[in-house]
Amino acid sequence: MCKFFKQVALGVSHVVLFSQVHISRDLNSEPRSPIATIPAVQALIALAKEKNPDIQVAYHRTMAESARIEPAGALPDPQLSLGIQKGPNKNIRIVDTSGLDSYGVSNLSGILPSMTEYSMSVGQAIPWPGKLGAKENIARQNLERSGIGIYEAELLLESSILSSCLELLVLQARRELLVSQQKHWAATEEIIKARLDQGGSSTSEAIQAMQEQSRLKLRLLELDVQIEDQKELINQLVVRQPDTFFELDVSLLKLELPEPPEVAELAEELKAYNPEWLASLADIKIATASVHSAKMDRLPDFWTGIGFSKAGTMPVGWRAEFGIALPIWNGRKQNKVVERTLADRRSAEAVQASLDLVIATKSRERARAWKLADKTKKMYENELIPQGEATLEILMARFQNGGASFGSMLETLNSLLKDQENRLEAIASIHRIAILQHGAVLSAVSKVAPSQFAN
Repeated sequence: MCKFFKQVALGVSHVVLFSQVHISRDLNSEPRSPIATIPAVQALIALAKEKNPDIQVAYHRTMAESARIEPAGALPDPQLSLGIQKGPNKNIRIVDTSGLDSYGVSNLSGILPSMTEYSMSVGQAIPWPGKLGAKENIARQNLERSGIGIYEAELLLESSILSSCLELLVLQARRELLVSQQKHWAATEEIIKARLDQGGSSTSEAIQAMQEQSRLKLRLLELDVQIEDQKELINQLVVRQPDTFFELDVSLLKLELPEPPEVAELAEELKAYNPEWLASLADIKIATASVHSAKMDRLPDFWTGIGFSKAGTMPVGWRAEFGIALPIWNGRKQNKVVERTLADRRSAEAVQASLDLVIATKSRERARAWKLADKTKKMYENELIPQGEATLEILMARFQNGGASFGSMLETLNSLLKDQENRLEAIASIHRIAILQHGAVLSAVSKVAPSQFAN
């Protein structure tokens, strides 16, 4: 029963600790990435967080930091001293210098028997008021700093899964486009066969139409293998068997995209969620606390104690002590520590200034890339693809009646597929930038790849 209550108390303390230092980006509070709103993706992320070893490592490091707080603010251990002393026999002589006494005795002599003396003393070092609080504050700041490690591990895992799911959706969307293209070629082949009977088409056109369909089948086979590979990669991130079945049940082409955000909005998000920026803030707080503690160490510490002694039949004796350290070597010791901590703080401030510039640059870069991808997508959706579909519809009718050549049909079909794939790539680019922003990482947009977040 005692062991049970101990485990419950330990679990409660862990929950309290986790709530104090844990930072999180709630997937349900309007996440920047639309992929994060898909229920199946959220389920994958939740499952992965339960088993991810990196999160467990970061959590246990935080627990280790939490164990440093109470020792940092505790008084030094008191000192208990026990002693025993046995004195030798002593010869004593009493001399009367005034002359003979009334009995004619001028002096007395004798032996004082040995006595055993017992003693006990208790002492306690007492740091200058505020010293222990300053050290405890440093330990608390380090605990908060370690909490960023948990957050960073979780955010990296989320981003890895979001990125991998995006690439799976891109592959599936590309497969949808190829299947649609297959239908167009199947219809074209039927027209060619009908025209062959009437002498309006040649056998080479029929063979070329079959070749185009065969090429599409090969691409579909490649995509099917890539889709399976991507699913196994996602299962690996979730820490489960590679053949575990799952579906995302959504089409990337139908997923609603947010409007391009402004530079200030992107920069504000990065400063709110980027682990490096949060760590720089924590490092400055730790350095500031260390400077304060180092300055406190220049003040002297105290010592106090009390002792008792007892010898033979004599009454108990006591003594009280009070001492103070003499910080005469401040110039060689404590002042140097203050200089070092000040240098650490200036270093942390310089790191933050550098990150501030990086965040400003990345925010502007992402805003431009996001707007370019959005304009590209809209141009394909509103102009190029509708124009290509209209051209294909007209050519189909003319080709059926012999008014259009097979070469124009081939060029139109390939151009339409290329436009559709370019639109898909623009949509994928928006999602990749959104995942970068959701993950609050400072990677360059041009370097975003399907394996950007993969372990």
